[in-house]
Amino acid sequence: MEDTKELERIVVGETRVTLNRDLSVMNPNLVAGSQGLVVGKIANYTFKVAFPKVTVGINWRDCDIVAGKTGMPTDADQPKVIPKPRHMGEE
Repeated sequence: MEDTKELERIVVGETRVTLNRDLSVMNPNLVAGSQGLVVGKIANYTFKVAFPKVTVGINWRDCDIVAGKTGMPTDADQPKVIPKPRHMGEE
């Protein structure tokens, strides 16, 4: 999301978001393009997002609203990416 005004469009339990940043450091299932359902609010700009295999807190700048789709995404909605192995100290 580019602007905090977009946060007004988020409805907990209905709005689907897609990651615009690779967060596979936190979990290998969180690559860019992964879709999840907003299931709660953790802080002013952080949401609890449920993905098919994991539920995590996501900053509003790390995701975009998926227009026209609601509800929990399935594994078929997720990108088919094999995460690369990471080494200690890597970004």
